[in-house]
Amino acid sequence: MKTKIAISMLCALSVAYGAADKAELQKTLQANSVQGSIISSSDLGSGLSMVVIDVNNQQVPFLATNDGKFIFQPDALLMQDKAVQAKIQGFYKDVYEKEKAKINIKLQEVFKKQSANVFHFKSQKNGAKTIYIVSDANCPYCQKEFANLNKQLEDANVELLVVGFLGEDSMLKAANALKNKSGNQAKDIAMLAKLYEPKSKATSVDTKLAKELTQAVADIGVRSVPYIIED
Repeated sequence: MKTKIAISMLCALSVAYGAADKAELQKTLQANSVQGSIISSSDLGSGLSMVVIDVNNQQVPFLATNDGKFIFQPDALLMQDKAVQAKIQGFYKDVYEKEKAKINIKLQEVFKKQSANVFHFKSQKNGAKTIYIVSDANCPYCQKEFANLNKQLEDANVELLVVGFLGEDSMLKAANALKNKSGNQAKDIAMLAKLYEPKSKATSVDTKLAKELTQAVADIGVRSVPYIIED
């Protein structure tokens, strides 16, 4: 069971010295039915610690009080000490960048392993870079990204993996994309364009392969779409 922790705190925190105790932090996780382990804890000052927690094999940054009894995400964090605030921002950026780098490596392995189920769109430009995209046909941001495909192909090759993150119709569209994949670039772009129309509805087809691909992407840590890697 995964529990999302998000607490906005507008109160004075009692000052404690030293980084939050890992044992107390673990007790706080257990008290909230969070299955995770404490990777690191470092003193931030102002009674707070920066904590990295392994949740489902992903390293997630949190803040915690130094007594270990409060663990939270700073969705809205107002501080007078801008130096501490900058340190927090740097901490989150560093953890997220390291985690994203690990996900990117694993995702490129999925693209390679599932090459037969990936749409390979080639640029006419010699030596073009490659953009890897995980996309859901019902996601508004993915629809905007797909509308930009021909523009992207002017300078880059595009590897596109269609998944069903957003419910049954999304999964059906992913399955339709796989079923109707021809290997002909122009035909495949035209076929996908119809699926990516905001009001389009997918026909009923077997979704087994689409579900397997979607799960494979989710298992490595991709949680939102479009997920884009520029090689």
